[in-house]
Amino acid sequence: MEKRRAGALTARDRFWLGHLRAIARLKESATVYTSREGLSVGALWQAERRLEKLGAWRRRARARGSRGARQPVSFARVAVATDVARLPTEVRVRVGGGVELAWPTPPEVEWVAALVERLTALA
Repeated sequence: MEKRRAGALTARDRFWLGHLRAIARLKESATVYTSREGLSVGALWQAERRLEKLGAWRRRARARGSRGARQPVSFARVAVATDVARLPTEVRVRVGGGVELAWPTPPEVEWVAALVERLTALA
């Protein structure tokens, strides 16, 4: 299938392309930008993937750590307790760049696995 040229984009494609260009020009995170502009960050990512497939946009490297430097991904071995009485009351995951996620009770294992998979894909 032939890719659409940037000039043959729909009005919706041009709308999102303008926002993607603004984010790149302002050099800020998509989360901050979409929050300020009242946009859905999920819709932005969806549009970015679509525009990339159409050949109208080339994905920029996402900011990681300071000055967009890529941070190595690492995992720590953990012991899984079979005794419920020994389970932690709080779960913390350190993502990097000073970001730490915390839950007052352990989340579902499937949910954590999906989170790890998604974070790995972004790294």
